[in-house]
Amino acid sequence: MASSDKKQSRIPKKYRPLVLLLRDVAVAVAIVVCVLVGMYAYTGLWPPIVVVESDSMMHSKENISHIGAIDTGDLVLKKKVDGVSDVRTYVDGYVSGHKTYGDYGDVIIYKKGGLDLYTPIIHRAMIFLEANSDGASYRSDSLKDAAGKWQTSDATDTWDHLTSMLTILHVGYRDQSVAIDVESIIESFLRTGQAVQSGFITKGDNNDYVDQMAGGGLRPVDISWVEGKARGEIPWFGLLKLWFTDTLGSPAPDNSERNLWISLALIVISPVLVDIALTYAEKRGIAKRRLEKPSEDEEKKDMREKKTEAEDSASPAPELPERP
Repeated sequence: MASSDKKQSRIPKKYRPLVLLLRDVAVAVAIVVCVLVGMYAYTGLWPPIVVVESDSMMHSKENISHIGAIDTGDLVLKKKVDGVSDVRTYVDGYVSGHKTYGDYGDVIIYKKGGLDLYTPIIHRAMIFLEANSDGASYRSDSLKDAAGKWQTSDATDTWDHLTSMLTILHVGYRDQSVAIDVESIIESFLRTGQAVQSGFITKGDNNDYVDQMAGGGLRPVDISWVEGKARGEIPWFGLLKLWFTDTLGSPAPDNSERNLWISLALIVISPVLVDIALTYAEKRGIAKRRLEKPSEDEEKKDMREKKTEAEDSASPAPELPERP
């Protein structure tokens, strides 16, 4: 404290508020930089976060946000994906028990058609379809261990030879039957003379249909389109960006707006409360020291008196003059 006070005393009084302000700003910037560096180190991507613009991943038809689900206005960390094996689909998660954001499997962030023209989509990877060498069918290894969770419109289809309508049963918070038109996906490639390509089938938790349907782009999500997989959640704060940039894709949940304003108020008020608490504690300490000071002085006085008495008793008695 003494050294800090000496440093402040060297600063002209009129500049002290500015210096203190600059110090606080520097500390705040340093904290933000450390957080961003930590995010980058974890995700391996820059920018490491995405803002959710719509309600397609919400777990409520009443537009109510929930911690643990991906809601409109949430900030989500985006972790690097090196290959297909880095993503566990809904069916994989059903078999292994792996869950993220309130349901089985991983949520991925991908560019539609691999193009930068569109806003990236953040949806759950439902299943990975791997093209067979015959060029006219798919296989999905994860279906092999998920008996009773799926069915096909063609009774002759098997997990390693899919050509018809594949339906995944009892999906999500609404217990949906999710249809995947494998036949139409195959035809979309063959019509243009292209080889059937592998990829992910994706779906928003709050949507009725998969992304790979007529009118939505039938092609499965190629691994090269995937920017990353979702990890973690900072709720509500993405609404600030969406409001300022006018990119809100669906109405913000009322409880998200309320929680955001409460959080911002706490962020502003908390330093003030901490300052008040520290000032109060300092004043109490000063008062306590003032009360203790008299007793310390009395102890010192007693010690001085005892020392004097000891010296007097130790000194020799004065000699009396001899009588004549």
